[in-house]
Amino acid sequence: MLYLSECQLLVIRNLDPLNKSKFEYNSSRWSNLHPDLKCAAQNYCDNDISREHVIESFKKYFDHKVGVEFPFVLTMIWGFADTGYGTYRTNKYYTSENMELMELAFTHVKRKNIQQAYRTLKLINGLNISYISKLLYFSTRALGHSDYFLIFDIRVARSLIRLSCPPTLVNLIDVKPSDKFEHYSQYNVQMHQLAQQHKVSTEALEMYLFLYDE
Repeated sequence: MLYLSECQLLVIRNLDPLNKSKFEYNSSRWSNLHPDLKCAAQNYCDNDISREHVIESFKKYFDHKVGVEFPFVLTMIWGFADTGYGTYRTNKYYTSENMELMELAFTHVKRKNIQQAYRTLKLINGLNISYISKLLYFSTRALGHSDYFLIFDIRVARSLIRLSCPPTLVNLIDVKPSDKFEHYSQYNVQMHQLAQQHKVSTEALEMYLFLYDE
């Protein structure tokens, strides 16, 4: 899939995705967030939200301790971070119909039917591979799937090309992640294989790809 030097592997081994990959929930930036979602995320107001926090929110959801809006809003805040359109898009996704679709999708995740979960999440208007993959990553990690699915966004896709192609060709290619499930599934399989080959954490490998495009 791609070549990684010993220096790059050392960087990957030293990454701490669960605790170091975090973003602040800035209440001023998110001031127009729907009141229901503000209430759900109130314990994180003006604090950092890490991957571990989002995974824990999904664990609480699967244990029937919280509603689906809690892991949903933490995923959105973590994912959109300080982008200016995070509130608008999060509010747009927050409808009773869409929350029902998410609940159905996570039921499929629990049954390890990831393809059906993916197809269900794609029914949410405007939700793309970047956020579908985030929801599948956090939910499969919360359920302890050994072959947990990974985040696949434009930065990860660009890094895969940059690490695989000659530098003279990289700038000639307009890269974006495919939204076909079979391609997303192939990406996950190959990432797990690569991580196992090099004895590194698969999510640390994905985090490295995300950071590599900075």
